[in-house]
Amino acid sequence: MTNREVVILLENIANLLQLKGENIYKVRAYKKAAESIYHLDTDIRLLSDANRLNEISGVGKSVKNTIEDLIQNGRSSYYDELTKEVPTGLLEIIALPGVGFKTVKTIWNQLGIDNIDDLLKAAKNKQIRKLNGMGGKTEYNIIKSIETVKNSGGKATLGVALPIAEEFADFIAQSENVKKLSIVGSLRRRKSLIGDIDILIVADDYTKVKEKVANFRSLQEIETINQNNITGYLNYNIPFELIFVSMEDYYCSLIYTTGSRKHRDKLFANCDKRLLKDSRSEEEVYNQIGLSYIPPELREDEGELEAAKNNQIPKLVSLSDIKGDLHLHSDWSDGASKIEDMVESARLFGLSYIAITDHSKSLPISGGLNEDKLKLQGKVIDSINEKYSDIKILKGIEVDILKDGSLDFDDDILRDLDIVVASVHSNFNFDKNKQTERIITAINNKHVKILGHLTGRLLSRRSAYELDIDEILQEVKRNKVILEINAHPDRLDIDEITARKAKELGIKIAINSDAHHKNEFYILKYGVMNARRGWLEPQDVVNTWDIEKLINYIKE
Repeated sequence: MTNREVVILLENIANLLQLKGENIYKVRAYKKAAESIYHLDTDIRLLSDANRLNEISGVGKSVKNTIEDLIQNGRSSYYDELTKEVPTGLLEIIALPGVGFKTVKTIWNQLGIDNIDDLLKAAKNKQIRKLNGMGGKTEYNIIKSIETVKNSGGKATLGVALPIAEEFADFIAQSENVKKLSIVGSLRRRKSLIGDIDILIVADDYTKVKEKVANFRSLQEIETINQNNITGYLNYNIPFELIFVSMEDYYCSLIYTTGSRKHRDKLFANCDKRLLKDSRSEEEVYNQIGLSYIPPELREDEGELEAAKNNQIPKLVSLSDIKGDLHLHSDWSDGASKIEDMVESARLFGLSYIAITDHSKSLPISGGLNEDKLKLQGKVIDSINEKYSDIKILKGIEVDILKDGSLDFDDDILRDLDIVVASVHSNFNFDKNKQTERIITAINNKHVKILGHLTGRLLSRRSAYELDIDEILQEVKRNKVILEINAHPDRLDIDEITARKAKELGIKIAINSDAHHKNEFYILKYGVMNARRGWLEPQDVVNTWDIEKLINYIKE
């Protein structure tokens, strides 16, 4: 029984309890325990054997009993009891993008539908719009959500694919037979969704590589083997290809297998690749073609070849440039860690400032803060700030943008905060004009400093809601609001296209982790990857600045 299997079961129990209408605190207990175990570095079985499960945040007596039952028996009797009352097919429905618990319960109670196929059929037969509280828009969004899931193409998010690819590459590199290797393809370009994992390899004997690969713990299947490549599938059914080349062809092949088809076709269009053999670096290959070096993230044929010809490739932002994180959650709302623990982790990560931006009151499922709790939290932050000289904790809130574009707190509350991140967390189904107008109204509130996860997308799970991005960017520019790149690999919102448009308009960006746990600051690296794909430089990103410069900019 792995940590991941325990997490999935606890999350399923939480969802079944919520569908059943159980006490919200009981639901939160299972969700919090799942979140804590997800971030554990220790095998859950070792903690169970040592009778230390109660040391895990969120694990009380009932959750502890459930975990022990699961570890000892390979199943949970409590989960089995719940599934007698609530069909497990509802778990698949609740996982659909944009489909909430209230909607699922209504459909289940009134139509008896407990699986996706029947739900799609009912929606197409216009049965959903007839239910209490439903309508044609809800029906349309259900159809769209199901089709999005069914037509996702099986792509993995960057956050899923990259760790697996890096572990796979490191495992293969341990073989003395392997002389050189690199992750290539769309994964090296850091695209947000990845179709497969490609690794370029120089090896003395490909059959020995095959023997090594066969022992990789995340291998599902080896499909084909020959002298040029090995293909197969890793965990989550992610396809992989190992591409074998000679040492003399390595750097030219590295460029060829990394760039998009358009990039490489244009790059090598009038070039004899035989003249590029024995190059000692990618930079040398580009130089021989008459171009300056192009970072992998830019190799999409989006103007980078022309920029390289004129020696105008930007110096892209890097993770080492990041000095702060302006969007974090603590256990005051739906986070899993205390504020001081978040501070300690930020210091270890090398940050010099952070902002605590817990959810506001309109999100009760997330334990959103009301005015009194927000003021109390501010006093706690003041006391913590007195303890540290090497890091500054800013007082903030992730305030909900309500249906009409107003904010969840009045101006007299917001004006006392250092950072106000305004985000949409509800009513994703508004039409383009209404959603755009709603967000523009929020942008025009003078207390909004950062616009959080602009499009609301959840990769492979929820499509971006409809917006007039260009109109919003103009308002963001006019109001000097900072636009967020939410670094969570399930979001990466804004995308690289919008980031580049923002840069061209002079709009500043904040790369934020949206961390809900002290161990999640590493997520910032995914935001940096996305920013690099958007051609962003350090001066474009406000949390590469010193705290004094940042505060002065915000005050302006």
